[in-house]
Amino acid sequence: MATTIRQVAEAAGVSIATASRALSGSDAVVPATKDRVLRVAAALDYTPSRLARGLVTGTTGNIGLIFPDITNPFYTSFLAEVESLVGAHDLGIVIGDSHEDPDREYALVRQMSTQVDRLVLTSSRLTDEQIVAAAGRLPIVLANRRLGDDMAMPPRLSQMVIDVDAGFTAAVTHLYKLGHRRLTYLDGPARSWSARQKRAVLTRVCGELGLNLTIVGIERPDFTAGLAAGTDLDLDQATAVLAFNDQVALGVLAALRARGIDVPGRISVIGCDDSLPDGLAWPALSTVDSSSRALGALAAAAVLDPESKQNGSVPTRLIVRRSTARAAVDLNPREEKTPEPS
Repeated sequence: MATTIRQVAEAAGVSIATASRALSGSDAVVPATKDRVLRVAAALDYTPSRLARGLVTGTTGNIGLIFPDITNPFYTSFLAEVESLVGAHDLGIVIGDSHEDPDREYALVRQMSTQVDRLVLTSSRLTDEQIVAAAGRLPIVLANRRLGDDMAMPPRLSQMVIDVDAGFTAAVTHLYKLGHRRLTYLDGPARSWSARQKRAVLTRVCGELGLNLTIVGIERPDFTAGLAAGTDLDLDQATAVLAFNDQVALGVLAALRARGIDVPGRISVIGCDDSLPDGLAWPALSTVDSSSRALGALAAAAVLDPESKQNGSVPTRLIVRRSTARAAVDLNPREEKTPEPS
C-alpha cells in the first residue's frame, strides 16, 4: 500500500499542512523541519499525490497543451521540448487534440480550465475573443499565434510566434533565381494564423519579383491533402510548388511520383517546418525551417513564469535540398521569346 502524506506527517511529528509545504519546497517551513520531513518521506518511500497537493495548495501541478493535430511531427517535436523543460520542475502535462476543429478546441479549453494551472494553445484556431475569454480563467501561452493589434491584451497571456518572413522570402527568391515564374502555393487551414502570415509574405514577394502566384486551398494540412493536391496539380500552371507544411509536401511528392513526373526535373517542390526524418522524402525535400523545438523552449519559459507577459519570436530559414532545381520550362507570358528565323 502506498505511503500517505498523513503517515509522513505523523512520523515527522508535524501537521499534514506543514508536511505538504515542506515537500513542495516552501520557504514557510524552517530548514530543520523541512529536512526532517524530507528524510522521513525518503525513508517511507513516499511519492507525492498531485491531487492531494492540490487540495492543500489550490493548484493541480499540471500544464495543459492543446494541438490541432498531434500526429504532425512539428507538434510532437514541440511537445518533446516543452515536456523536457517543464517536467524538470515536477509539472505534469495534459494533452488535447482538436483535430483541426475550432469547436472541439474551445470545448477542450473549457474542460481543461478546471484541470490544469496553465494552458498552452498551439496554432490555435479559436477567435481572438475566445482566447481572451480563456485568459480570464487561467494563464495562457499562445504558440504559433498572435492576437490582432486591435485586441486589448489580457495580463496573463504570452505570445510566441514563428516569423515566416525571412524563410518564405528566401524560398520564393530561390525559385526565382532558378528561373521559375509560376508558383502554386498549397494553403493552410482557413482559421490558421500562420497560414495568413505565409500568404501575406508570398503575395508580397511574388508581386515584387513578378511571379504568378496561384493559391490552392486544402481541407487539412496533412499527407492525404497533399496527395490529392499533387494528383490534381496542373503542370501547365506552375513550375514550382510551395506547401503549407512538410506533410503536405510529402503527399505532393508521392502523387507526382505516381504520375511519373520528375521532381525536380519537371517541377520543384518546397515544404515548411523541416519536420521529416532523414530519408523519408524522395528526393530530399527543400524546406523552410521553422524550428518547433525553439518554439517549445519559448513556450516552456513562459509557462514556468505564468504571472509574466512574454512575447517571443522564432526566425525561419530556407534549407535547400534535392527537390528544387532550375525551371525546365519558361511559362511566364511576359517573357515569351521571339522564335528564331528558320
